[in-house]
Amino acid sequence: MISTSKTTFLLALSIHCAASFRTVPHFSTTRTPSIRPIHRISKQAHFASTENDDKISSPKSSDDCSCDDTPSGGPAPLQPFLPAMDPKYSVRGPVGDGNFLLSRNGPPTIEELSNDQMLKIVKLECSDLEVNTLVWKCLGYRFNEETESWDPTDVFPKWKEKYPSPPDLIGMQRVYSREVDQPSLRSNQALVRSIPVDNKQSLKEHLKPLGWKGYQYRELTPNKTRRAQCANWLIFYREELFGYTVEELRERRRLKKEAEAEAEAKRIAEEGEDADNWKPPVKEVF
Repeated sequence: MISTSKTTFLLALSIHCAASFRTVPHFSTTRTPSIRPIHRISKQAHFASTENDDKISSPKSSDDCSCDDTPSGGPAPLQPFLPAMDPKYSVRGPVGDGNFLLSRNGPPTIEELSNDQMLKIVKLECSDLEVNTLVWKCLGYRFNEETESWDPTDVFPKWKEKYPSPPDLIGMQRVYSREVDQPSLRSNQALVRSIPVDNKQSLKEHLKPLGWKGYQYRELTPNKTRRAQCANWLIFYREELFGYTVEELRERRRLKKEAEAEAEAKRIAEEGEDADNWKPPVKEVF
């Protein structure tokens, strides 16, 4: 057992040492928190990390406008159209039952290609199937009621090589995931590429007298864009291809190219070579 005098001595020594340490500059008898090492990161990494943390830790409220996939003031997203997911929808779906003049049977008529019809297409006053059906007929597909199928016998040769069956040019299902929508997008682009540059603005030229001024950028959707492109192609077809056989179209093309080459040679002789006088290539359907 430690004696009382020894205990008193040790206690006095402890007090003396503590008093001595307090005189040391910057020394504190209180516990200081540990200092973590500083790691340098880039500004981009910082904000990326912050954004990820916000997405994970901050649940969105029902009033948060960022939960809407569409831009502020833009069009509401189209909902998937379930009937179009039926493989038989293209041959059994209703066409021509409303104000849109159309028959699934036979070749296209001039009445089906009127400017009033084109206006209904861009104003969404007809179904996606009706737009598709009219373009299919103009491309040369013919409906067979007995087999409930589209016959490609009269389809423009170059188009038939790529599309022996009529493609969905609009995206009737209105599902815009890559795996579902890619074929529709590609076929629509192929249709657009078949329009010569001189006919690219036919839609505005023919529909402006009817009061249509085009879409505003903020209201565009894939459905509206593809409808406008189909309507533009239909006007080109009506003005340049309708009523001609493939042989007649090829002869007209040959004569047109000869006339253009002659005019270009004359222009170069008078004005000199112009590097900017370039036109994008046209992949014609015939």
